[in-house]
Amino acid sequence: MEKIKVLIADDHQILLDGLKAILTKDRSLNVIGTACNGLEVLEFLKTETVDVLLLDLQMPIMDGLETTMHVKKSFPNVKIIMLTTNDEGSIITSLFKVGAIGYLLKNTSKKYLIQGIKDAHEGKKVISSHLTEKMIESLVENPKVKEGTIPKITKREIEVIKLIAQEYTTQEIADALFVSTNTVATHKRNLFVKMEVKNSVGMVRKAVDWGLI
Repeated sequence: MEKIKVLIADDHQILLDGLKAILTKDRSLNVIGTACNGLEVLEFLKTETVDVLLLDLQMPIMDGLETTMHVKKSFPNVKIIMLTTNDEGSIITSLFKVGAIGYLLKNTSKKYLIQGIKDAHEGKKVISSHLTEKMIESLVENPKVKEGTIPKITKREIEVIKLIAQEYTTQEIADALFVSTNTVATHKRNLFVKMEVKNSVGMVRKAVDWGLI
């Protein structure tokens, strides 16, 4: 039986090493590479065939949400499982909308993680047990924005949108605003959810329509 080819992406080397050590103990899995950010993931996928991508949500340069959208567009056969500490319902819903097949927390057991990879490879949805309730709560507490209404966008988020419109990279935005790339990624992620868009282009277009920039 051919092994499941797994790529792990996380910006913490110690976690990459630990996950690789855990997964390689299962004879049905083959960890063929690791990456520290979304750009490295995309470059890797250009040369290697990957069955399942274990993807962190908060990474520099390109976060998990952006990476998921790019991967599903260019490499639709790759099954993506988010592996993160973030249990925010709206974020989970957004990730599934843009193509992720699984969402697991980093405190999940080794057994559940390995089974999750196998299930995802077979096309089954994978999610940590208590997160389903979180998703339902987010849908109830944050109903879809009605047409003609604008969600509350903070001053800092508008600054981020303006810099994105000027084609600044995540690193350049971080430098301009004197914050970390992870902070910029969080702002972008929140904006994707608030504005109900899938990418930066959609964000800027809607910001213009709303008169924010």
